[in-house]
Amino acid sequence: MRKFDEANLISDLERLPIPFRVVFAAACAERQMPAYRQFVTQTEQNSNNMMEIALETVWTDPDATKNATDLERQIEAIMQLIPQEDSIEGPWTQEATNAQNAGMAVAYALRAKLAGEAQEAAWAARVAYEALDNFIINNKRIDTNMPGNELLILSHPLVQAELGRQERDIRTLLAATNREIARTAQEIRDRARAEAAAFFGPNQRAPHQS
Repeated sequence: MRKFDEANLISDLERLPIPFRVVFAAACAERQMPAYRQFVTQTEQNSNNMMEIALETVWTDPDATKNATDLERQIEAIMQLIPQEDSIEGPWTQEATNAQNAGMAVAYALRAKLAGEAQEAAWAARVAYEALDNFIINNKRIDTNMPGNELLILSHPLVQAELGRQERDIRTLLAATNREIARTAQEIRDRARAEAAAFFGPNQRAPHQS
């Protein structure tokens, strides 16, 4: 059974060129983007597509050629679009949590591009893992204080699938270090977009949280 091992993940990411670290983080964000779109649609939030544009810039230019000041401003703008409990009307919901995690993953991808740090890319992966952990706890109404339930969550097919995707992306990137960046990014992006629809599982409605 796969486990989220951040230390090993960082070690693998440090073996990658910086643009490939960014691509890895972008894939973690891309798989969660339907959740952000769903939240924006349901709450009629006006994001001006800035979150989508930010992620697209990561994919098209993961090589950190953009001016650092511009990137810092973009990150600041993105952070304002991430749902917070004190910034939305009505009760906090699972949809809001999912969108929050999606937005954070995009922010980490941008920060990985800005700083080039493996840790930032690893945090994007952790957000994806914890998004599913939270979703399963609420969807299945699991009491995490009960013995054995943490293992039950970890072994859930959705968690195992995402951990498997992360491992696969790392393997792909490690094997492609001499390939053209744009070609590799396109391959990873196409795959992440295809997998995004099943991130939270097929035909699953997110439960509401108080």
